[in-house]
Amino acid sequence: MEKLVLVHLSDIHFTRSSGNVHDVDQTVRDELLIDVKALTKKLGAANGVLVTGDIAFAGKKEEYQHAAEWLRNVCDAVGCEEQKVAVVPGNHDVDRGLAGDLITKMLHKEIRGLDGAAIDAKLREYFSNAGSANALLAPLAQYNVFAQPYECDVSDKKPFWQRDIRLSCGTTIRMRGLCSAYVSNAEDDKGKMILGTAYAGVRREEGVLHLTLCHHPPEWFRDQDPVEDLLKSRVHIQLFGHKHAQRVDVINEKVRLVAGATHPERREPAWLPTYNVLEIERRDDEHIGLRLHNRRWHQAETKFVAEHDPNNDKKYREYKWPGFPRRVPVASPDVPASVVAGGAHAVVEQVAAPAPLAVDSTPNSEDHKQRLTFRFLRLPTLDRYQIALKLGLMREGDDALPPNTVFLEVFQRAVDAQRLAELWDETEQRHDDQAPLNPFRSSQAGK
Repeated sequence: MEKLVLVHLSDIHFTRSSGNVHDVDQTVRDELLIDVKALTKKLGAANGVLVTGDIAFAGKKEEYQHAAEWLRNVCDAVGCEEQKVAVVPGNHDVDRGLAGDLITKMLHKEIRGLDGAAIDAKLREYFSNAGSANALLAPLAQYNVFAQPYECDVSDKKPFWQRDIRLSCGTTIRMRGLCSAYVSNAEDDKGKMILGTAYAGVRREEGVLHLTLCHHPPEWFRDQDPVEDLLKSRVHIQLFGHKHAQRVDVINEKVRLVAGATHPERREPAWLPTYNVLEIERRDDEHIGLRLHNRRWHQAETKFVAEHDPNNDKKYREYKWPGFPRRVPVASPDVPASVVAGGAHAVVEQVAAPAPLAVDSTPNSEDHKQRLTFRFLRLPTLDRYQIALKLGLMREGDDALPPNTVFLEVFQRAVDAQRLAELWDETEQRHDDQAPLNPFRSSQAGK
């Protein structure tokens, strides 16, 4: 197939009490699962679930545990592998207690007093120093624990993430996750958020359609002008959240979707849960198109329904872009996860007929590595330590590193030592839903 189906959620706002007997929004979540399952049954299984921030309500561990469980249910409903979830943080993913630390507040105040190129220079300075980098990142610590298995965590060396999905026609959909919450505290307001021009600077490349995820829309950025120029000139599909009011605009033939909230606060006067499904597909030999299915809550019927295009009353909006000639399909290459411009971790996937996501059966398939990364990093910390010790992947000095950093190092050591087959076995033994075959063992690959 030459189509990609993506479920887009935003502002899901899980709290510590989400899911208990007093949770009035449980019925909304249940109905969303019913609706999105029916929709993807018509459109085809989803290739990804995208969340544009405010996953939690206060950046706490328990909130992310609830969110992870529900996102697992979403993946089950739409036929998507759990490691295909992609997330970015919002202001509610910041632990405000940690953001109120004296040093962190001083850094926030300093950078919010700058303009233009001085903002980018200060970001480089902060992220080049361990002390200031830790102060900026500390409020996002629990977000990073949650996001790391999806390979969507952020750090001084990885201020954004990037993921490629290749259609069978040769076109690449390049997703980039942008963090607008490095500078976020109780004083957040329009014009005070910081993104970073370098992080928004996607590269033009033949045969590549760009899609970005970010929580805050551009008008919230202090560095709005240079960021806006990059987005409206280079990024074909721009997904945002934060405002809790759905709006779709076409700017320079680029589609900008500011999503409504999947979980708006009940006290909001215009309370209206929403979500979206994107169909990105080849239209002809020269065009890639987008069908945007906006879904909204219908209070009288207590279920989700289609938001019709006001121009033609269709149940979806349609857009297309020229300049994407059909290419001869190529086999999925063995492309190692690598550091690209800006320090983003690149993940390459392949979409081919007849399955929505083709999985290369070679021992070094990136799809298998992505699954193993997710499954390993989702294990309890003690289990990960036990595996690392058993396989001899721990090193002197590891105890001084943060757990999320240690286990990324452990995984890379397994890659370098060609021990992913052993890591797969040890990881799967600790999961209830074990995979029947180990794709990293040559005797089983391709079965």
